Amino acid sequence: WTGLGVIQLPNESRLRDLASSMSKSAMSHARKLRFGALGVTKLAALTMLSGAFVAGNDAGNAYNTFPLMDEKLVPMDDMIDPSLEPSYRNAFENTAMVQFNHRWLGTTTAFSAIGLACFGFIHPAARSLTTTTPQVRVGLAALGTAAVGQMSLGVVTLLNYVPITLAAGHQLGSLVVLTSGLYTVHSLRYAAPSLLRVSKTKVMAAGTTGAVASAGKASTEGVTVVGKDMAVAASKLLK
Repeated sequence: WTGLGVIQLPNESRLRDLASSMSKSAMSHARKLRFGALGVTKLAALTMLSGAFVAGNDAGNAYNTFPLMDEKLVPMDDMIDPSLEPSYRNAFENTAMVQFNHRWLGTTTAFSAIGLACFGFIHPAARSLTTTTPQVRVGLAALGTAAVGQMSLGVVTLLNYVPITLAAGHQLGSLVVLTSGLYTVHSLRYAAPSLLRVSKTKVMAAGTTGAVASAGKASTEGVTVVGKDMAVAASKLLK
């Protein structure tokens, strides 16, 4: 995130100008798009975290079917192990629950990324309003493609009993999805409330500076006029 910010430093003024020039409808769409991108990115990070528990429990070597697990969509009997105390340990140590969490978090992330891309590309507001920059469009396309590819790779890895090559590729793919999400959110920072506050502050500061300069000029002109009147009065007295 910091690296992307450093790279984009020369464009900060352009972003503020873009934010100031956008209509309320366009800015509303851009804000919704940014909110969605934040949500998908956080969901991708949560999915990555759940994947770590899958790897730690070797959960990929069980329930090697999709979407059913042991011929059930939700294998509730296997997901709760009474011997694990306290019961929340099932979310971290129970093979069935760990894999269930990861597979459906991954599926949700993929479909959310597709929905976000559709909202950014084919939504009526996106077609009729200039709400996205080229960088945003690249980020949306990359995020949607990476998320769907990552989900597909995860399913293939599961069905093939987690060969090391596919497993390593799946782990690398998670970084691609997360990076794409961060890039998309960063590209939409012209819709961030913080940037809008900075823009308004600069406009107000410019207005205040202009008012002070005008007042100072008027005061100087007033002093000059008074000085001239005093000089005329003094010359009359001397005569």
